[in-house]
Amino acid sequence: MLDYSCDSTYLLIFILLFMNKIYLEPITKAQSLVTGVKTKVDVLQKKGIVVDVEKLQHLCVSLEEAGAAQDVAEEKLKEARAMAHNCLEELKACYSDSKSPIKQNFPPEAWLSFGIVDKK
Repeated sequence: MLDYSCDSTYLLIFILLFMNKIYLEPITKAQSLVTGVKTKVDVLQKKGIVVDVEKLQHLCVSLEEAGAAQDVAEEKLKEARAMAHNCLEELKACYSDSKSPIKQNFPPEAWLSFGIVDKK
């Protein structure tokens, strides 16, 4: 979990570097509100305005953690997709290499008996 008592510039740099861009704006806005509310707590109290700073901070942390988990999942998906693509390309090449000598040495009528459904 992040400690929001740290310098807001450091926090913004961390968010810019590591946070999913979709979540950057709402987190930044909420963090800005938290900072502003903390500096003007006495003014807000005089007006009877209560802002749940702890809840805002907790939700920011939760969103950051969920975003980080999403980034990890997306990276794993990207790797799995690349592996599947490579396997597909290898399978296509192997299939083509395997059926080619059969097609060259047997008439088209016999291809189906070897499991080849090509017409040409």
